[in-house]
Amino acid sequence: MIQKLSTKLQVQLAVPGVEKLKKVTFPNVVDEPKETEIIELGEIMRALDHEDTLLDGVIITSQSRVTK
Repeated sequence: MIQKLSTKLQVQLAVPGVEKLKKVTFPNVVDEPKETEIIELGEIMRALDHEDTLLDGVIITSQSRVTK
């Protein structure tokens, strides 16, 4: 049996002059979020950061448990 545990999103922001990406994680989001909503969240986080910040991408992580 497959049991859905959680879905999380990690927004990755690129800050000019900084090599490492800034990561903002949102745990326990809705299952199978829509692509447009994911991008909108990323753009909101970009707008809340420094003026030159760019949205690098968003990683979706889904966890499921498989049992007998």
